[in-house]
Amino acid sequence: MKKKQPLVCIVIVNWNGGEKIKNCLKSLKKTKYLNYKIILVDNGSKDNSIKELLKIIPNMDIIRLDKNYGYTIGTNQGWKYALNKYDADYICAMDSDIVTIQPNWLDLEIKELEKNEEYGIICGKLIFEDGRVQLLFLGRNPKGWKEKDNGQYDFIKEVPAVGGACIIIKNSVIKKIGYYDESFFYGPNDLDYCLRAKKTGFKTIYYGKVKIIHLGSSSYKASQQTKIFEAQCYGNLLFQLRHFGFFSWLSIILKEIPRLFLTRKNPYQRKTIKNINFHLDFFIRAFLLSKAIFYSLKDKNKVLQNAKVKII
Repeated sequence: MKKKQPLVCIVIVNWNGGEKIKNCLKSLKKTKYLNYKIILVDNGSKDNSIKELLKIIPNMDIIRLDKNYGYTIGTNQGWKYALNKYDADYICAMDSDIVTIQPNWLDLEIKELEKNEEYGIICGKLIFEDGRVQLLFLGRNPKGWKEKDNGQYDFIKEVPAVGGACIIIKNSVIKKIGYYDESFFYGPNDLDYCLRAKKTGFKTIYYGKVKIIHLGSSSYKASQQTKIFEAQCYGNLLFQLRHFGFFSWLSIILKEIPRLFLTRKNPYQRKTIKNINFHLDFFIRAFLLSKAIFYSLKDKNKVLQNAKVKII
């Protein structure tokens, strides 16, 4: 008798739809893996996107939140739902701008995770639409977002952490260490989660034989916005202080100071005059950086996972 495939719940957070999430769902329809369920967490959308998205995949579960709580809290709500309703063997946290291009992507990654009880987290190779390589794993030295994918990363390797745009997590990891830290509004909650898992004995696997298109983090493209700048500073500082200590934390502060005055409109493109946003509100940004510094020191040992969310 053939063994039943483990159940995978794919959790996607939506906010006001758009073509990116439609393309994401259309690509998932080509997935050959038989035992998976899509859970869409709607972060208080004000448009008609849910109705449109259900036309693509009518049988996906929908969690409707009453407002936009950000990616981390929205994702956690999907995880909790998947474990409570389905007792899923694996959770796949997928960004809405992911496009899967290999029908067997999920078969390959789940097969790898099933090889060892200590294998707790996995992610494939993330590339931009034009073939450039993204963050693959912590420790890979990115070459200014210019490096093309020529198969040089087509290997399988245990790594400290992987980028979380299409990350798969074993049920036993979540039961042991909990959910994403809701202190992170934008990131790097994914890297933080992998390193927390590593401290409890789980291994993170980079699976370079699966290629996945990630169109690019829209939250980081919006980094010129002052309210997002504060959240990013806090997340980066908290991550460095928690996992790498004072001097790494200090180096991030020094890197953030120039961003008080200017940022790239698109962080994945070269720094040119057309790609630079100049900030006249740098005094406000300096105040927000100071807040981020203070609260990162205050919160370094606290993992917040208890936000109460109204589901409607």
